[in-house]
Amino acid sequence: MSNLKLTPAEKKRTKRLFWRNMFLGFNMSYTRQQGVAWDWIHAPIYREIYKDDDQFWEAMKRNMEFYNTTPNMNGIASGLAVSMEEENARAPKGTFDTAGISGMKIGLMGPLAGIGDTFFSGVWALIIMGIAISFAREGNLVVAVLPLIALIPNILVRWYGQKYSYKLGSQYISKAVKSGVMEMFTKATSIVGVTVVGGMISTLVKIPLVFKAKINGNTLNLQKIFDQILPTMLPLLLALGCFYFLRKNTSPVKVLLCVVALGFILTFLGITGAA
Repeated sequence: MSNLKLTPAEKKRTKRLFWRNMFLGFNMSYTRQQGVAWDWIHAPIYREIYKDDDQFWEAMKRNMEFYNTTPNMNGIASGLAVSMEEENARAPKGTFDTAGISGMKIGLMGPLAGIGDTFFSGVWALIIMGIAISFAREGNLVVAVLPLIALIPNILVRWYGQKYSYKLGSQYISKAVKSGVMEMFTKATSIVGVTVVGGMISTLVKIPLVFKAKINGNTLNLQKIFDQILPTMLPLLLALGCFYFLRKNTSPVKVLLCVVALGFILTFLGITGAA
């Protein structure tokens, strides 16, 4: 494990990143979720890495993208991202594909959220709550320190996850670039990222059709007709429409307002509504 020890400069950087990562959930938006907070967390780190203003702002703009994961687990993605940004700064211009950084973030945010939510919310919180209730019923003041005990795995995962992902990344990313493995990794993570986003569209975007009409004694159910053609076709069309306008440099806020207005109109007409 000696090769995983941090230098004084790396310790300073990871400590700063550790404390700033505590604020990942403090700025959420509909279009980017934790993307704005990610940029705020890493801004001073990017400034250390990129001395050139153009490179710094390019990194800030590039990372201002949709991102959402369990804050407790974010240190793993954060450490890897910083090590990849460092390699990008060292590599000759144009030789490091920064799409791999975005692909890594998008590819990891889902699995990290799945593990983090399951353990911290579904397992650990219930264990602590069960112990706390038993102590509280007995009037034992030990219940007052249980929240501090509950923080221990949170802090350990945040610190060591970030530390080792950063150090391991810094050791192997440079070799991966030279050997061509990084190019394969970039393509793979891009595919995973697109797959994750596609899965999110089908599960999170809902357009329930409630329109029904009687025609010659038969009931026309619009939702069943669309389901027979292609399930979740409307969410897909809506996502593709939003993607089209965003590619045309339309403001995300304008796209969001148009989606809201469309929802109000279709609901007012009785076409969509609560399923």
